[in-house]
Amino acid sequence: MSTTTARLAPLRSRPGYAKRELRLAYFLILPAALAIFLVMILPLGFAIYASFFQYSLGQPMVFVFFDNYIAFFKDATALRSLLNTIIFTVLSLSLCISIGVGMSVLLKSLSPRVGNVLRAIFAMPILISPIIASLIWRYMYDPTYGLIYFVLNSIGLHGFGGLTASSTALICIVITDVWHATPFIILVASAGLTVIPEELYEAARIDGAGAARTLFNVTLPLLTKTLVILILIRGTDAFRVFDLIYGLTGGGPANSTTSLSIFAYQQAYENNQMGYGMAVAVLTLIALILLFGPLMRNSARGRAE
Repeated sequence: MSTTTARLAPLRSRPGYAKRELRLAYFLILPAALAIFLVMILPLGFAIYASFFQYSLGQPMVFVFFDNYIAFFKDATALRSLLNTIIFTVLSLSLCISIGVGMSVLLKSLSPRVGNVLRAIFAMPILISPIIASLIWRYMYDPTYGLIYFVLNSIGLHGFGGLTASSTALICIVITDVWHATPFIILVASAGLTVIPEELYEAARIDGAGAARTLFNVTLPLLTKTLVILILIRGTDAFRVFDLIYGLTGGGPANSTTSLSIFAYQQAYENNQMGYGMAVAVLTLIALILLFGPLMRNSARGRAE
């Protein structure tokens, strides 16, 4: 072993060898970098560029500088879409994390065979695309034949507005999103629980700690890094929600469920105001960076330490 290492050392110390390795590294990175540039960087650059123009398909572009951004903050429908997005993100994220972590802890307390079977059953909604999930729940919310109305009417609860009322439509979409996204939280949190040493739970039981105390003093502190990743993934996904809302309500009734993504789509493709739609998309990106950027930076700093 020492003889082989001694023979390879002079070869690796040569500048030519290092240059060949560097060229090989660049060659291997190039396809991924090119794909990222074409799929992500180039469209983003065009979106930022087009957001400064009054731009409609088939018409010349007129430079308007920040007029599209100013128009957003003067538009009541745009501000309503921002508020709807924030409310949807907060409700969906908090419910998904609470239910997902709670279910993962409960499944861990069961026998491994039963827990694995239940995880497989709970994971089934992940196999359904969001647009299909929205169609399923749209029929469930049907006032005439829907399962939700049948259950509510059978227990004497009448007058539920569902997707047709402005006061309940957004809550209905949140319920659908929680049903569809929580299984992902359960699977990831369950994986995170497997790395927590059983000795800590044994010590907690010896100290007389109950289930709630063990959860808050042992499980959640050691699950912090996993929870941060889940909040980043689920939070950013909820903030840019499009397909669920598009399939369930299309943004109605009376813009009560219009999100930023839905509003950008309506402006760009229904009203043919591409520049305004691009500005809304850029503002959505800025909001995501402001909301989740610090959390992402702290997560990266924690991994480095």
